[in-house]
Amino acid sequence: MQQTTTTSRDQLRHNLAAEVLRTAGSFRLAAFGYSMLPTLWPGDLLTVQAQSFDQVQAPDIVLFTRDSRFFIHRILQKVEAPSERRLITRGDALPDADVPVSPEEVLGKIVGVRQGRRDVPVPVCSRPRRWLGLALTYSVRLRSMALRWNTWRARNGSTKSELAAERISLG
Repeated sequence: MQQTTTTSRDQLRHNLAAEVLRTAGSFRLAAFGYSMLPTLWPGDLLTVQAQSFDQVQAPDIVLFTRDSRFFIHRILQKVEAPSERRLITRGDALPDADVPVSPEEVLGKIVGVRQGRRDVPVPVCSRPRRWLGLALTYSVRLRSMALRWNTWRARNGSTKSELAAERISLG
């Protein structure tokens, strides 16, 4: 019974988020999982803007749905052949591409990232970032250390200028 309740709750959350995106045009979603490390960290708050298949391009990071689950991965290639339209995507820390994404599965594009207390531009996947992502995937110990460091950074990451600005604004 617990599994059915959890599945139903997850399905309701998924449907609600997809409906909010369709009606409001954007929403914020917390990152979960390790497939986009070190580009996106668990707990990062992502701003998702509704966009169709025609509006996204490589190397955008997109939100798509499959099997009643959300996935946030980077577009590697967009195929627009007359007989076949699809996206080839992959998590930055994953060795292989996903099963191709159909136009109907695309929900939106990641347009903003809030890491800890600061907003950062949506990161690109440079070659060193990709290598680090693969290292984090294959080494549980390295990933564990990186996740602990990121948690510490998020909690204690205010720079002196940010703290000074907070003091000034508080009077």
